[in-house]
Amino acid sequence: MSRIRRKGLRREPEDGWPLDEMFAGVATVRTIRELFRREAEFGDSVRAWDLALWDGVSPQGSANSLERLERLGLVQVTFPGSGTHAKEYRLDPDHPLYEPLARLFVAERRAALQPWRPRHRPSG
Repeated sequence: MSRIRRKGLRREPEDGWPLDEMFAGVATVRTIRELFRREAEFGDSVRAWDLALWDGVSPQGSANSLERLERLGLVQVTFPGSGTHAKEYRLDPDHPLYEPLARLFVAERRAALQPWRPRHRPSG
């Protein structure tokens, strides 16, 4: 990933903002969202393929996102994988952003399910 970025007037942490790398794209956001939802519902570890079935991201996109999240420490590998079995991942509850992210996705789900929520409609 390129470290080139436009510098603004606001001072940034030396290593950058953690969420800038964590939320690198829609695939990663969907992967994190589904990880939190599956944990709440099932509490088990998951393969990239399993996530892809639920979150609409390609299996390779899910695998790439999980690898990024592992490097950032938000997920842990619970099964290292082998010649015939894929790696399995689980959220790390000790990560400093775990609780805030869990609350964020709960709030997002609540907001998305509100009947009064104004929705953007394309014109034409």
